[in-house]
Amino acid sequence: MRKYIYIFIFIPFLVLSCDYSPIYSNQGNYNFFIEKIEFVGDPEINNLIDKKLKKYQTTRNEKKISIFSTSSYNKISQSKNLSGKTTNYLVIIEIAFEIKKEEKLNTFKFKEDFLIKNFNNKFEGSNLEKIKKENTTNLIINRLISQISQM
Repeated sequence: MRKYIYIFIFIPFLVLSCDYSPIYSNQGNYNFFIEKIEFVGDPEINNLIDKKLKKYQTTRNEKKISIFSTSSYNKISQSKNLSGKTTNYLVIIEIAFEIKKEEKLNTFKFKEDFLIKNFNNKFEGSNLEKIKKENTTNLIINRLISQISQM
């Protein structure tokens, strides 16, 4: 009986004493701010990037960075049915960032691709494409912020 009491006392100490924290828990604690952003390429992707990076332009830290972004969006017919109508599209999003930080120039290139089914309902297809484009852009921006914070 005494053994069980010790177990119930020590297990909470062991579990609660581990220092677990999520990977993205300190997203607000970055040591840089974006001074200037320039965009070339697909306007919709550029707007998504601009929205996502706005919060890094408001805080003023000692390390200034400038970003030049080049984006491209390609939608290619991947497969067709017997009548020649496209059934699946391959969407490729490529974004290249040139980051200037304290007279150093770093280049990061990200490429993501995914398949989209061609729907008979154009509204549903365009909404799915828009959601996929937003999610992919958010993923790329999170990778970029991680790379910048490690520089």
